[in-house]
Amino acid sequence: MINILLNDEAVTVAVGTSLTQVLERQTIALNGVALVLNAEVVPRSRWSHIMCQHDDKLEVFSVVAGG
Repeated sequence: MINILLNDEAVTVAVGTSLTQVLERQTIALNGVALVLNAEVVPRSRWSHIMCQHDDKLEVFSVVAGG
């Protein structure tokens, strides 16, 4: 098990947990959100390929359309 920060809250996940799995386990809808991992925006196409590392900082933002 490893510890990460998800929106500034400590979360423990299994080694080998992908970003997609983190969102699913936290019941966060995959559509309409953006992810920032360690201060870098992560394209949605890479979420399932990136595995969490100990002390990663993951921030989830709701995408809002506007004018």
